[in-house]
Amino acid sequence: MGGVHRKVNEEISQSLELIKELENVVNEIQKNEALFHSDIQNMSLESKLCILDKWVNYVGCYNGLNEIRKKYKNELILKHTEDSHTKFKNILLIYASTIAIRKNSVLLASIIEKNKYLESMLNESRPEYNINKKQYYHITQEITEISYMISLFRNKHYFDFMVNYYEVSGYVRDEIERELLDYASYNYLNVIKLVRNHRSIVFNNMIDFFGKNVFDFWFPFQKWVAISITGVDYSSRKEKYVSNEDINIIKAELLPGDVLLKRNNYQLTNIGLPGFWTHSAIYIGCLEELDEYFVDIPLDGCCLCVSEYLKVSYPKVYDSLCEINNGQYIIEVIAPGVVINPLDSIAKVDYFSALRPKLSKEDKLKALFVAFEYLGKAYDYNFDIMTDNSLFCSELIYKSYLCSSNKKGLTFILEPKAGRLLLSPNSIIKKFDVEFNSENAEFEFVLFYDGSERERKAISKSAKELSATWKLNKWRIVKRRIILNTQTRYPVVKFHSVLSKLRIILYGMFY
Repeated sequence: MGGVHRKVNEEISQSLELIKELENVVNEIQKNEALFHSDIQNMSLESKLCILDKWVNYVGCYNGLNEIRKKYKNELILKHTEDSHTKFKNILLIYASTIAIRKNSVLLASIIEKNKYLESMLNESRPEYNINKKQYYHITQEITEISYMISLFRNKHYFDFMVNYYEVSGYVRDEIERELLDYASYNYLNVIKLVRNHRSIVFNNMIDFFGKNVFDFWFPFQKWVAISITGVDYSSRKEKYVSNEDINIIKAELLPGDVLLKRNNYQLTNIGLPGFWTHSAIYIGCLEELDEYFVDIPLDGCCLCVSEYLKVSYPKVYDSLCEINNGQYIIEVIAPGVVINPLDSIAKVDYFSALRPKLSKEDKLKALFVAFEYLGKAYDYNFDIMTDNSLFCSELIYKSYLCSSNKKGLTFILEPKAGRLLLSPNSIIKKFDVEFNSENAEFEFVLFYDGSERERKAISKSAKELSATWKLNKWRIVKRRIILNTQTRYPVVKFHSVLSKLRIILYGMFY
């Protein structure tokens, strides 16, 4: 029995330390509330890492308290003993841990709810920190969990009786037990008041419970459909409008770090993608090209050229670039995830354009290194730009060229859609158009090949003509083709009917 007493006392001390640490973490978050409320679009990588650091500390304390709580709730050590005081300690551990978790969850949620786009980052699985998928969601759902509310109410009355009983009996508590009991007794009413003062959290929890559980059901189907229609082309043409001769010209014009965009007509995935342009990538070039272009850039104080640096620091990237001698490569995000592919995979299309960031060579090289860090990451079929475990095509552009303390970058305007912030390939051309010929322009024009249905080839066009393409109706070509090849308007009506049904099914699937 003495061993059990010692173990319970040790865990009371451990619980008290975890509670104090949790309170300190939340106090730090409150002091840095401006950081958590800052505009996601202008948030630097350092700010994201600072938020992540505080979140890791919070979850560490939460997991420790939750383990203690679960242990004494599910395996009450002295359930069948007559030692009522040790039973009291056991229940005190459950009671104090639950109060600390609920109180600080409300305080955390009251900050995060003002910047809801942070939720996806906090819900991202991070096994290296023992953070589970949807961790923030499960922590905040406990605020309105009925079983815990009933448990707190029941334990409150239990302690009101037992404290009076021990006082009458003349029992003297040790300092740690008294401190934990004082914390629980003082903060019980605080939790009630906090929940009452943040009714929006309760309401949002109910909405989130419905929305997130529906999404868990819908997402596998959404992903399956997205994978099934990827690459499906319902045109009768075998060759795309950009020819091999065009690609040879394109290769001569590109430089490492260029942002590439493409579109194919009659691609089934175009239904779910917003705007005219549907895919993007970053141009790498070949090893020799990298060495030549970045010859004057110092690499962390070493004398290595870029190709040697890649061999040491990014061996997978180096191996990919060695597959074909003098081959020119891109890094892009497609169905398998973040991959390095030959330039032809994005240039052999109907419409192709290239933009060059107005940045120093050093900043471009750093952007490429950021992109290389994501190599092998999965494709993000949820299209959530706040998560890092998986990416979609234009998210790679956004994160690679994000400003940080050691490099300048590009500023993109993220568009809210279906509760998420998104950057589409079409938005990149829109940015180019908005800033066109201005002093603040962050892109310069490289080239644009415009597919011509009439001439059955791609025609080189100007920067001004490229800047207007983001406004094009992506259905105009399909409609024109149907009207030109049909004697009656019935197929057009039928097409609109089918299209309407597809748009309902695929709504929100891609962006």
